[in-house]
Amino acid sequence: MIVGKDDFITYIKEELRKLDFCKISEVEIGEIINGQNTGILIEYTGNGSAESGDISSIPVIYPFDFINGAGVIVIFPGDDRGWLEKQNLRQWVAEYISGYCAFWNVDGCDWLHDALLKIKENWTSEAALKTASYICARIAANIAVGRDVKRYPLFYLCRNLE
Repeated sequence: MIVGKDDFITYIKEELRKLDFCKISEVEIGEIINGQNTGILIEYTGNGSAESGDISSIPVIYPFDFINGAGVIVIFPGDDRGWLEKQNLRQWVAEYISGYCAFWNVDGCDWLHDALLKIKENWTSEAALKTASYICARIAANIAVGRDVKRYPLFYLCRNLE
């Protein structure tokens, strides 16, 4: 399952189709992020049922628009989901990833630190949504074929591809 709404839904559908995902459904599940009713785009054929609201039994991919790039966090069944209850989740994740990069001296993350003020002001970026959709599609493909993927507290981070 991939969490998203609005234009992101369109972008992720395009990316999933490029990877030959043919069963793509869009459903509404309430209160996934900060109490919002969020559009959910799913591609899943296993035992879990996102349609019934049971997201605890399937992997969930959370994309984030970070203006100059995108971040993605993957949660698997049994993983800690407490961080999803943070106020202003997008800002919290941006600060978490920026802090992680600073602490571990990860190269190539300066763009995220530079975008923090715009993220706090709730700016968005079409290029970041497209970058996030590309990352999510690749993660979904890897999960579908059983490859290992990073999962929280690890993350994916990419500067805009355009």
